[in-house]
Amino acid sequence: MSYHHAPAADPPALIIRDGGLLILRLSAGLGLILFHAWREACGGWAFLWRKEPWPFAREVAERGFPLPEIVAGVAAAAALLFSAFLAAGLLGRVSALVLLGCALTGIFLYAGIPVMGELIALYAAVYLVLTLCGPGRFSMDGLLSGARR
Repeated sequence: MSYHHAPAADPPALIIRDGGLLILRLSAGLGLILFHAWREACGGWAFLWRKEPWPFAREVAERGFPLPEIVAGVAAAAALLFSAFLAAGLLGRVSALVLLGCALTGIFLYAGIPVMGELIALYAAVYLVLTLCGPGRFSMDGLLSGARR
């Protein structure tokens, strides 16, 4: 048995597994961008360049985080950048791990709001699966490593 290759598996099972990882990556990455990260990043941009109020930074401050504008800016930038990486499957495990850290922080940030806590916990579960399993063959990582053969 070679330790450098995955054990032989049924090709349809591999396609289903990698297809499932693709669906998880796309839904979590694009979902976070479209429904959360893009709005927060645009709010941060308006705050930085046009001195408009930034509700996300205010929320972070209300939850007791130090340097709320910086924390909110780092969180928004990380969510936007690493969600795009995750959707593409580029640096898949690293991206999922960073987003898992953001999600775990978000669970505590929104602990008093059950609907938000549940949503963030579901994102965290997806990021945990992607951290453990990797992005799969149908990803930029898979393409770059030659795993798509």
